[in-house]
Amino acid sequence: MEKTQVILAVLFGTIVLMLLVLFLLFFLVRYRYRSNAYIRERENLKKAFEQTLLQSQVEVQENTFAMLGQELHDNIGQLLASTKALIAVTQRKLQYSTDTLNIAEETLGQAINELRSLSKSLDKEWLQQFDFIENLETEVKRIGTAKTLQINFSHPEKLLLQPEEQIILFRIVQEAIQNAIKHSQAQHININVSHSVSSLVVNVIDNGKGFEEDLKMATGLGIKNMKHRTQLLGGTIEWISSPGNGSTVNLKLPVKKVSNEDSRRYY
Repeated sequence: MEKTQVILAVLFGTIVLMLLVLFLLFFLVRYRYRSNAYIRERENLKKAFEQTLLQSQVEVQENTFAMLGQELHDNIGQLLASTKALIAVTQRKLQYSTDTLNIAEETLGQAINELRSLSKSLDKEWLQQFDFIENLETEVKRIGTAKTLQINFSHPEKLLLQPEEQIILFRIVQEAIQNAIKHSQAQHININVSHSVSSLVVNVIDNGKGFEEDLKMATGLGIKNMKHRTQLLGGTIEWISSPGNGSTVNLKLPVKKVSNEDSRRYY
């Protein structure tokens, strides 16, 4: 009888101990779950706060840029235009217009054009309608005014890219042009843009001094930026060059599929 009671007592104690262990495990699992949920909630709140803060900063910047662009266009632009008109009136009154006055009028006209381009670039709607070809043509004309570098630009009528993609592409090509101007001592640059239904190819070719083969993978900030932006567009970029034979930047980007009716507009 006593033996049976001992066995029952041991069984009862074991069951109680197991229940205690299960309760402890349940408590620990529940605590861990709540702890993880709390951590996730804090992370979500932090991300939401950061996104809200970033959005607020972007909105403030957009408003500031819009006000600045309007100020440049309406006030400073008008003052420069009035000054240019006064110079023109003075030239007509003079029997002989001096070279200095002619240069001043021409320089002022260039300043007005640059100011208009700057005020447009600060306009949010302009960025949402960004046109790569139109802006690169303007960039080519701007560089050409110095008359030290000839740039030829061939392109289709339109690009099958979204405006934000065209902005990134413009910065890549702009960086390639600046590299050719700063480092290659080039006198001629050819920019060729060709389009197919599935891809866009851009070649920037200069007749500069070129560079060594082992410098193709240079780690300069400009090269890194070009590579990074190309990756953002899902494309590939390569540099081909040798000393004395100029340089070529080959850029290839994928484009979204379009209907036959849309694709015919690009040929």
